[in-house]
Amino acid sequence: MSKDIQLDKNDFELLRKQIYRLCGLTISDGKEYLIQHRFKALYHSRNCRSWRDFFQLLISGDEQFKEEAVSAISTHETSFFRDNHPFTSIRNKILPEVLKDRKFGSKIKIWCAASSTGQEPYSLAMLIHEWSRTVASGKVRPDDFSILATDISGAVIEKAKKGFFTNHEKSRGLPPGYERYFEKSGNGWQLHPSVKSMVTFKKFNLLNTFRPLGQFDFVMCRNVLIYFDDDTKIDIVHRIHDLLPNKGYLMLGSTETLAGHTDRYETEHAGAVILYRKMLEKK
Repeated sequence: MSKDIQLDKNDFELLRKQIYRLCGLTISDGKEYLIQHRFKALYHSRNCRSWRDFFQLLISGDEQFKEEAVSAISTHETSFFRDNHPFTSIRNKILPEVLKDRKFGSKIKIWCAASSTGQEPYSLAMLIHEWSRTVASGKVRPDDFSILATDISGAVIEKAKKGFFTNHEKSRGLPPGYERYFEKSGNGWQLHPSVKSMVTFKKFNLLNTFRPLGQFDFVMCRNVLIYFDDDTKIDIVHRIHDLLPNKGYLMLGSTETLAGHTDRYETEHAGAVILYRKMLEKK
């Protein structure tokens, strides 16, 4: 690493506090190397002479720079059907329940928060295609579902919208038989329009109000809360609670838990997965 971008403790403190203000992400003590690594390309592209220069840009009115910085510091690790078990529980538990509670003629609405480059919401869309064709044949169609996928990074949202994946991206986690939802295109694979059309992508910061998003029957917010402090985590899940109907589901990542933090959800076990279901509101 170039000598000119070594990060001292004072500048590290300034940067991590500003990152928290911008997107709520908590950078732990001793993670100077993380900031240096994630911001290295952006630092050089803006011809910064010091980390104090970088910080001044971060607090300036340069919104494009702020967006690039937030995207750079955020984790975008994803794959199709990531961890597998959550999608088994969606197929066997959540989809039958939301279908049972569905009001006649209404769409079943799902929100995938922090959706990165689209593999998670597109996995869900493919799963719904398979489930509606086999298990729920005649009861529901893929068109009866709508999926909103959001991420704080405009760059990954734009990539996700294209529904185009490299050989490596397509092969990571995709179960046998699901290749039918892709068509070969140039040096990669294009997702089939019937799957792609089920998902709407939107750039969105989880620190902002959720009201414009509407209501949802089911919310996936996996592997996101681990990057926030406890107060922010609880604030987010409480605001998700307000978007759900009675008995609506929230799914978190396997290492994330609400135990001992809130009484607004009850836990349900679905195989190896813990689900959080909105408590019935007393009338």
